[in-house]
Amino acid sequence: MAHVMPDLFKIDVKGHAITHARTEMIARGKVVTTDEPPERGGTDLFATPLETMLSSFLGCTNVIANYVAGLLKIKLRGIELDICGHFDTRGVFGKAEIGSPFPVIELNVVLDTDASDEEIAELRRVTGEKCPVSVLLRRAGCEIRESWVRK
Repeated sequence: MAHVMPDLFKIDVKGHAITHARTEMIARGKVVTTDEPPERGGTDLFATPLETMLSSFLGCTNVIANYVAGLLKIKLRGIELDICGHFDTRGVFGKAEIGSPFPVIELNVVLDTDASDEEIAELRRVTGEKCPVSVLLRRAGCEIRESWVRK
């Protein structure tokens, strides 16, 4: 039986600073911790906040692509994803006013499927329109360069 989602609901996350570089958050009772590498005063035990944001994009892409594949009657046996964000630090350090801290994000998706090229293109398009993280990043001015290919 499919889960019915309300039209609007709140997502609550609470957090506290462990150090100036490490933050611990609690979401639905699950602990999420971010850290920084030693050169930025961290211990490098956890992903950075920006790596976590990019990871969220991958996770959201996986969930929404599988959902959309079901709608489009596309059989997926698996998905491999990788991402590379081009981080423009000039805004953080006050060197320049920039449009987006991530002017370009490269998203690569490899599908284990027998879907046609046209079906994969439609899966890519609809996933990009429905994935909340994708929508947020695009509206924030990020250019998402995507590659969706068959394994």
